[in-house]
Amino acid sequence: MRCAMGGLLCLVAFCAVSAGETAEPPPVQKVVLYKHGMGYLERQGKVKDNATVSFAFRAEQMKDLLTSFYAVDLGNGKIASVQYETRDPLSKQLQDIQINVPENAALSQFLAQLKGARLKAKAAGETVDGRILGVEPMVETVNNQAVTKGFRLVLLTDNGTIRSLDLYAITEFSLSDEALQRDLRRLLDITLDSKYTNRKKLTVSSTGQGERELRVGYLIEMPIWKCSYRVIFDEAKKDAPPLLQGWALAENTTEDDWKDISISFVAGNPLSYVMDLYSPFYVQRPRVPIPGLQNLNVAWDATPDVDAAPVALAEAQEDAAPAMARLESAKRKADFAGRARQTMDEVRAMPAAPGGAPAAAKPMADLLSQSVASMAKGVKVGELFSYEGQGKVSIPKGQAAMVPILSQAIQGQRLVYYKAAFSPKPANAFVLRNDMDLTLEAGAVTFFEGGTSLGEGILAHTLPPGSQEVVPYAIDASVDVNPQVQSRREPFFKATLVDGILTLTCTETLANTWKLVNRGKTPVTLWIDQPKNMAYRLNKPEKPLKEVDHHYRFEIPLKAGETMDFAVEEKRDVFETVHLANCQEDQIRFYLGQAYLRNEQKAFLKEVAAAMAERAEVQRQVQEWQQQSQRLQEEQRRLRDNMNSMRADRPKEQELRAKWVEQLGQAEDKLTALRGQIDEAGAKQRQLDEELAKKIRSYRDQ
Repeated sequence: MRCAMGGLLCLVAFCAVSAGETAEPPPVQKVVLYKHGMGYLERQGKVKDNATVSFAFRAEQMKDLLTSFYAVDLGNGKIASVQYETRDPLSKQLQDIQINVPENAALSQFLAQLKGARLKAKAAGETVDGRILGVEPMVETVNNQAVTKGFRLVLLTDNGTIRSLDLYAITEFSLSDEALQRDLRRLLDITLDSKYTNRKKLTVSSTGQGERELRVGYLIEMPIWKCSYRVIFDEAKKDAPPLLQGWALAENTTEDDWKDISISFVAGNPLSYVMDLYSPFYVQRPRVPIPGLQNLNVAWDATPDVDAAPVALAEAQEDAAPAMARLESAKRKADFAGRARQTMDEVRAMPAAPGGAPAAAKPMADLLSQSVASMAKGVKVGELFSYEGQGKVSIPKGQAAMVPILSQAIQGQRLVYYKAAFSPKPANAFVLRNDMDLTLEAGAVTFFEGGTSLGEGILAHTLPPGSQEVVPYAIDASVDVNPQVQSRREPFFKATLVDGILTLTCTETLANTWKLVNRGKTPVTLWIDQPKNMAYRLNKPEKPLKEVDHHYRFEIPLKAGETMDFAVEEKRDVFETVHLANCQEDQIRFYLGQAYLRNEQKAFLKEVAAAMAERAEVQRQVQEWQQQSQRLQEEQRRLRDNMNSMRADRPKEQELRAKWVEQLGQAEDKLTALRGQIDEAGAKQRQLDEELAKKIRSYRDQ
């Protein structure tokens, strides 16, 4: 719709054309509704000679119009210009007015802005004429709090007297300055107009001779079209393909009646955005000093700014529009439901065949297929799919309509469906297979068998040709599904050894046992959607019916009255790592006795265990020598303590001293020998540690 067309014009605002005949806006002839909140409208009508055609749009529609509007003269004429009313922000319109009327305390704050203005006030039968000096609040203290009781207007009279008048006692006053009065009137007029001006005029000027066709098209924001379906099963022929009816719900929220238009419904979601080409934008320019004044002490930041007028009321008016639209939409939906019920009642109440005994009633699917014909055909539009209307449709403004877009038999399967995320109970469902050339848009689905409603479901995704979707519509009362979950871990079955790290592998099994009971008298097909655990792999059954939405889907046939267990096993490998350098000899010998080690691994671990045993023996010998050294040192302390307590003048004690001195010397010799042995053993232990660490790091499984 936005592509270039022969004779297509560029939008040229404010371009003058010669005066011509003003033609009526051409009627809407084509409407295309989308799923992204936009609608395409195409108008076409006759113009003669030099003509202008005017259209009225809401202000909020101008943003989309200026990015999509086109006009083309289908005769020998040319489009001269497209003009439209601009919109300056309210603050910009008011920026040259030096006063404003505050929302609160309007009188006192308004007069406070008029310092120096001449004013004539009447209070207590006296008229006072003077210039405003200011407005002074009257404050009293009540319960230790300052309370404003009123205001006094302070005036300077012509004779130099300063008068103070109670502002609330003034019965009337007038501004003597005519310029101020004009600003005040203009301020009020602009503010009032901003609340009610919601229509903008767009004018197309065409030049040419004679009568010819003019076509315009544009995109504007519109409600998305909605879709709903009816699936009707044949109550007599259970195996017969059901009838699928599709209805498109279109709403006319424009201000024009759609009379005998062509309508299309596009499935898909094209990209869309809002670009405001309508509002005027002003560039903030930098301030620079006046040449020659740079060296003066000028406070450039203190220069006064223009006060922006309040725009809250205008914004509130714009915000109220969507709420009214939602209210109208809800009313139209209620009308849809009422008309649909009335149509179903009329079909059920069709009279019997003439003659004696009443004829057998036709199946519901046959009646609906005969009474409602599809008014649209499906075509592919680029990457999208469109239902193109085959007949003309009329929808008055503010109304809505249900347009039949599909009515034909489809393939599918009725079954019982269980998915815990959908319902804790099994549901009756229909597997809707799209074997048609049409794309089925997402929407509500109502199921019927004969004249009985079976339930309602939702086609949650757009269904292109060749795809299918499960649509549950009722809770099943005859099938019970009770899941039980168990987790178990098997013994280690494999070991790998790399860089001194022994990695042991075992299998963890997550078993889901579904206890299934069919308490009905007819066999059923059950589909179970089990969540797929991403860390596990499916082991039993070997493969599901299919994988969909991170679930395994299994199909289980259940006979009438049958009870069975359906097992689903998922497995995963669990790994445990052992750092050999941190192990003791007894741990290594434990692993040597396990069946999951290969012969070359066991041979290596035997070498490691032998090296650890040799190192342990050296460590044991060092500990023993350290204990002997400690006992000798304790004996030396005891002998020295005894010698310190003896007296030198006693001969017997001198004999003992000599004996103990000899014992001390012998102990010292033994300590020296032990220290040498300990040092040698320590060096050997370090050597063994290095060799063991090197051996452990160097091994790698082949």
